[in-house]
Amino acid sequence: MSNKLGIVFVASVLIAGPAAAQQNARALLQAADQAVGASKVNSIQFTGKGRFAYLGQNFTTNDDWNRVDLQSYALTIDYPSKSYKEEQVRVQGNNPRIGGGAGFPIVGEQRANAYASGNYAWTLNPQGQPQAQNGDAETRQLFVAVSPHGFIKAALADPNATVSDREFVGQGKTLKVVHFTTMGKWQATGEFNAQNMLERVVTWIPSPMMGDMQVEIRYSDWRDVGNGIKAPYHIHMHQGDHPLVRGMNLMDVQATDVKVNVQNASLTVPDAVRTAQAPRVTVTTTQLAPGIWLLAGGSHNSVAVEFKDFAAIIEAPLDDARTLAVIAETKRLIPGKQIKYVVNTHHHWDHAGGLRAAYAEGATIVTNEANKNFYERVILVPQPRSLSPDRLSMTPFATTGPGPGKLETYRERHAITDGDQSIISYHVEGFNHAADMAMVYLPKAKILINADMGPPPAGAPASAVNANTIALYNNIKRLKLDVERHVPIHGAPSSQADFERTVGPVAAQARPAGGEGG
Repeated sequence: MSNKLGIVFVASVLIAGPAAAQQNARALLQAADQAVGASKVNSIQFTGKGRFAYLGQNFTTNDDWNRVDLQSYALTIDYPSKSYKEEQVRVQGNNPRIGGGAGFPIVGEQRANAYASGNYAWTLNPQGQPQAQNGDAETRQLFVAVSPHGFIKAALADPNATVSDREFVGQGKTLKVVHFTTMGKWQATGEFNAQNMLERVVTWIPSPMMGDMQVEIRYSDWRDVGNGIKAPYHIHMHQGDHPLVRGMNLMDVQATDVKVNVQNASLTVPDAVRTAQAPRVTVTTTQLAPGIWLLAGGSHNSVAVEFKDFAAIIEAPLDDARTLAVIAETKRLIPGKQIKYVVNTHHHWDHAGGLRAAYAEGATIVTNEANKNFYERVILVPQPRSLSPDRLSMTPFATTGPGPGKLETYRERHAITDGDQSIISYHVEGFNHAADMAMVYLPKAKILINADMGPPPAGAPASAVNANTIALYNNIKRLKLDVERHVPIHGAPSSQADFERTVGPVAAQARPAGGEGG
């Protein structure tokens, strides 16, 4: 972030040694407590408006995250019970309608919520029923620990917390930087100004794409909220900054009200969440045609294809665990043949999160040339993965690079063939979801594989047809593909006949006169 802001800093470790650094850290934190009244805050609630962005869902790898407006925002934290409640109401607003993410672009309102209490985390489905997300409990507790008053509390609780100076050259100011560890592994630093107010927090959370991904939170517009307590009314958060694009603005909230020591801030864990079992990674196999298998079993599908002398996989989604399970199933279905290629549909993080596992396997990753720099310089390179080590990070070349896999890119068309079986990737035109999107055609079986484009279920009404499915229809016509069956990365296979009946009439009305194209 310092390069983005044009700030050059020098950090100086206290010469007196660790013991003095710890003593000085405690003195600073006690002064910060005095300044903002952190020890008086048992619970706090922020309400306001702002904007939110979809992490890892940008239109191109060089774009900032795609944004929407926060029509309302509420964050409630109870420190004694470690309860966390975040509730958002999102609307599209005047933001560009390009990029991805669940439900993007938004029609009407989109409600998003996140809850945690101790070791449990959950959300609510559209029917208001709790859905366990216990794997996210620790990261939500981390956000409790790096909240404006939580940082002071958590740092004071760490006897090994230290402080150093950070001089901002050319600006004539020096900030005190406190570093602490919480829950045994989570690191955080906080910058305090001359008035002992917390200005900036940096921490790290695990990401399949980014490894130990930096999270930056800036607190400003501190105001009195009563009883000697101050709170920031402006919160700005970054996640996912990387060398190619700086300024990944995840969220910006301007509070309209801040309340402390609110009633009912402590959350009761729903029974369904408390008793929920950790989700298992499963792969359900269906043969689509000779030598072609659908590998389902979760939110994202993959497809395995057998060639004469090798195997290939279409899509390595989500993370190491999912893609390693897909690799294992492919080896079972196609024994004795190397997985030579893994075809990637686009760069969105839920579709590319398993590419490191494929790379560690030694596969050649096939993707659009627009992704080359991002994949080579950010995703597939050695980088810290201490919070959640993956297969690639644990291989001997992890610290030296490059890995055993390769990267093969194309602009408009890419073919893998042995003279009989073929996988052909086509760049999708006229599609606002992702600039690098590919649809993948298996000509022998007349199967078309796509991500995030539909098609709608058989018999769906015309209202189910959207810009994504129309783009799919137009690109099939543009390329004159002979399709009999659709296999989406999300959802179940369907026929081209059903697709034509549902989408064709709507696409014909939407398409400019005189053209087949997209």
